[in-house]
Amino acid sequence: MSTKNVSYYQYRKNLGYPVFLRFEDQDFELKLSEVVTQMGFEKLKPEELKEISFDKFQTKVLKISSANFRVSKQIDQSHSLDMYGPENLTQLGSYDVYRYKGLGMMIFGDGNYFWELGMKNVESQLLQVKVVLTRYLSWALAPLGVIGFWGVPVDEGVVVMKPREANFESFFIDTREAKIMSIDGVKDISPGFQLLRLDPTLKDRTKRMRKEELVSFLSMNTSYFSHQGLDLTLKESIYSFAMMVDGYVYPVENFKPRQVVQGS
Repeated sequence: MSTKNVSYYQYRKNLGYPVFLRFEDQDFELKLSEVVTQMGFEKLKPEELKEISFDKFQTKVLKISSANFRVSKQIDQSHSLDMYGPENLTQLGSYDVYRYKGLGMMIFGDGNYFWELGMKNVESQLLQVKVVLTRYLSWALAPLGVIGFWGVPVDEGVVVMKPREANFESFFIDTREAKIMSIDGVKDISPGFQLLRLDPTLKDRTKRMRKEELVSFLSMNTSYFSHQGLDLTLKESIYSFAMMVDGYVYPVENFKPRQVVQGS
């Protein structure tokens, strides 16, 4: 295929993260362009791409394509973790294989900057596409100390939630730069920034979380999916984030999601 049809998108281009998406099918790219843009990816111009140097240790490029027949069969294949949900992560030699049943399969490895994702039925599963791309970002950004969580921004800070509760929205925290990246765009983590955990048992009151409690809660609720648990870099970032913000338990019945303005 001619390289002139290849499109690249960079995550939070203005911040320079070496995390990219690659499309070679313009029709398939069009189906996902809105979700990709909402999640913070920006399409690169040809001249911008030429200026980027690819580092094999930090750069991640995810090639996204329409699944062929062989990949489609594996996407639909049942597996031992069906009882726990649609996601599955296994090892194949030096690679990891991630599947979201009925939607996609990703092959990736820490020692490789070029990862691949085959997808099907995307038009009817755009919310689930967010899950797959959130997983990709969580793995790709982890070596940089950037942490992902399921949840939504609010005026006071952020609410950490379960994926479905958050309508599969996510946000990422860069503790080194003290920034939060969400559907609102990129914002600084300012003094007084609050992290909220919703609780159905609380009635008309909030409860401040101890730092130890906050670290434990954050560690259990990242969007980083691994059978080995969090790596040292993410553990250190979670601790730093917990020291930067105030954590509160908030009554779920008082929580009213707000309308947000899409940012970039």
